[in-house]
Amino acid sequence: MRFEDRLKHYYQLHPVTSILILISGAMFILVLFSGGFSTENLRSWGGLVPEKVINDREYYRVITAMFLHGGFFHFFMNSYVLYIIGGNMERILGPKKYLLLYMLSGIASSVLVVFLSEPNSVTIGASGAIYGIMGGLFMLTILKKHWFRPETVQWIRNLIMINLVITFLIPNISIFGHLGGLIAGLLVLKLIVPDEPYYLTQFDPSRNTYYN
Repeated sequence: MRFEDRLKHYYQLHPVTSILILISGAMFILVLFSGGFSTENLRSWGGLVPEKVINDREYYRVITAMFLHGGFFHFFMNSYVLYIIGGNMERILGPKKYLLLYMLSGIASSVLVVFLSEPNSVTIGASGAIYGIMGGLFMLTILKKHWFRPETVQWIRNLIMINLVITFLIPNISIFGHLGGLIAGLLVLKLIVPDEPYYLTQFDPSRNTYYN
């Protein structure tokens, strides 16, 4: 299958994940060619600054910060993780519930940063929302464990533990942002968990085929 066909196929199965990555990619390019990834430029493009949100009521920063990144490596890693685990979660929850999980986790992450981080700090990145997806996956391994192979359950739980360790060990990572997203993902997933995986409902009678 050609690369273009692979992208098209991925978009058909994971439209929300694809659009989220494209928005982040567009913002990456805009920031890159408007002055680069300095703190001041990221602030001007909507980075999360607690003092600006609380005192100046610039509430949009709670969302815009989710689509900004501090450089190529930051953007690439978040996009790659979202491509893998976000795509899988979208197939499990369906586009609407998946988008709800992503956005609520990201917003909860930002809100925690606003109230617990330094007033003039600048926080950017999709990690809060991505941690929400990981939290949702972890909750699924509890509520719907039979949906996964045993090795997949172990992989998901190991993934959570490894990323929590990284959160506390590596400098310049927003601990409050990661924890806020993770906790929100656990809670939101519990409220929206479907009775069966979304991909099992995607049935085409004319082809007698389930899409997976």
